[in-house]
Amino acid sequence: MTGRIVVVGDIHAQADKFWHILGEAGLRDAACRPSADLLEGRAHLVLLGDLVHAKTRARYAAMIGESSFDEYDPPQVRRAERAQETFLRDVKGFCERAPGGVTILLGNHDYSALTGAGGVLSTDDLPHLEWQPSSRPLPGDLRAWLATWPTEVVIHGVHFAHVGPKPEHNRYDAGFYLEGRRDWILEDRDVLAETPYRFGVYGHTPVRGGAHFASQGRALLLDMNGYGDEYAYLTLTPGDELKLELRGLFLSTVL
Repeated sequence: MTGRIVVVGDIHAQADKFWHILGEAGLRDAACRPSADLLEGRAHLVLLGDLVHAKTRARYAAMIGESSFDEYDPPQVRRAERAQETFLRDVKGFCERAPGGVTILLGNHDYSALTGAGGVLSTDDLPHLEWQPSSRPLPGDLRAWLATWPTEVVIHGVHFAHVGPKPEHNRYDAGFYLEGRRDWILEDRDVLAETPYRFGVYGHTPVRGGAHFASQGRALLLDMNGYGDEYAYLTLTPGDELKLELRGLFLSTVL
């Protein structure tokens, strides 16, 4: 793998935003098929996880074509499931048309949809009730596909994962939500010095407004796709020195 690496953070079921990013990054054509760069190895796409679960009721409502969303209304939840299943199958088809060109990492929301473990996840006061084991699990073909997603990957010495540089950061067990495993980003030290990685790129922790670094500049946080029209993606060009180029709409707000 010698070409540029395009990294996209947590997309949370925003299909339009996802395809827009891929188009702007030159990774798809007008029909949402992989570009020549992906097919011929001049680019590689890394998704940092959390493809599922919209983060606001407004986004759920837009997803199902309604003016509002009630997470306790089973028909609406079922429609949200179907919309996300369609999105996942579209992404799966894209990956299959670009063998070896895409790496998708397993985020904690993806893991919840896959296994139902850990109970219901919530974003603020919004519970994500899709695909609960007591109702309707994720369809078998999608479960089988998500089960192949790794939790981390290392490319040219750069570590990509959903949460952080250490194995326990990306292990979604009973302690994941109790132990504050994302808190490594607050430590005033080079956490990556304890690893073999030259640099790290991570999602999971929402950020806005541009580049957010941790581990004394050795790690970039890229969960920038969760607010309104805002989006971001990273192009990383490996070599003796890493070239990082961050693009997107970093802040969209009314003051």
